[in-house]
Amino acid sequence: MSKLQNTFAKLLFSLPDSFLIRLSGLPQMKAKGGRAMDPANQLLLTTLLKKRILEIDESKTVPQLRDWWKSQLAPFENPPLKGVSHRDIKVHVEGDSIRIREYTPSGLGTNVPALVYLHGGGFTAFEIETYQSFCEFVSKKLNIKIYSVGYRLAPEHPFPVPLEDCCAAFSWVLDNAEELGIDANRISVGGDSAGGNLSAALCLKRRDLGQKMPKGQLLIYPSTDLAGSFPSVEEFAEGQVITRKHLKWFHSNYVPNPEDMKNPYASPLFAKDHSGLPSAVIVTAGFDPLRDEAQAYADLLKKAGVNTQHKEYSSLGHGFIVADATAAVQQANKQICEMLEAVL
Repeated sequence: MSKLQNTFAKLLFSLPDSFLIRLSGLPQMKAKGGRAMDPANQLLLTTLLKKRILEIDESKTVPQLRDWWKSQLAPFENPPLKGVSHRDIKVHVEGDSIRIREYTPSGLGTNVPALVYLHGGGFTAFEIETYQSFCEFVSKKLNIKIYSVGYRLAPEHPFPVPLEDCCAAFSWVLDNAEELGIDANRISVGGDSAGGNLSAALCLKRRDLGQKMPKGQLLIYPSTDLAGSFPSVEEFAEGQVITRKHLKWFHSNYVPNPEDMKNPYASPLFAKDHSGLPSAVIVTAGFDPLRDEAQAYADLLKKAGVNTQHKEYSSLGHGFIVADATAAVQQANKQICEMLEAVL
């Protein structure tokens, strides 16, 4: 968004709650357990739905959908955050190469913590640029380096290729820690939605292979059960930016073989053992089809003795970290940084 658009959005979303609900054109949205959607985010949601943002147009190919979604989201992008620089690095993976974007806050010293960030998008869409504002914010807020990974996407590159790319990216950051000016013992991994899935699976795989583990794992409304076993998938089947239709489409793109849906590297919830994993920060949203499976994963980690912080933002929906025009999301993103800081 331009500076003028940012100013207008802040003024709009600071209006009284009752007025924001009226502007949304719907009654106050409510979910099980007494959850009520934040009025500013309800207005944002209904605006996005009216504009058909992220709608699956079955007349388009997947590459065409990606381009369409990218053009739809362009007006919502924030200008670069002052005080954070970035550079792109090409990293070779099996049979190809991927791009990693390094974010560095100004004045940063050496031997600092780092976060390898795996973006969301249902394993099928989005890119490094979609999450630039969030990565810049976290990098500056925590004074750390962030390495955002442009892993290859499904369906052209189905499971396990995106996971293998993320594992290769993490290994590259670890192997080059000294040259990159970061502490090899304080490299964490994190992501949202599909990126949360990939982060959890990366930790499981590195543990199973006896490899050096990330310092911590940040899982923001992660997809942990591609089989869709939990009630929140049905509760939010419609009327959200991400619906049951999206989930089925994303998951079938990523895992075309139904027999792999419960492979623990595809659905981390189904791992037989969750012990010995890095300290976790798990964030859930009250209005999210993935809410229950993410909560279940937090419960499994705690039961397995993994140091786990879990916080639900009951008034927000899936994808909220990038919808940072509202006060509720701005506050949530600050709190996510505070929780992550404790494990870095």
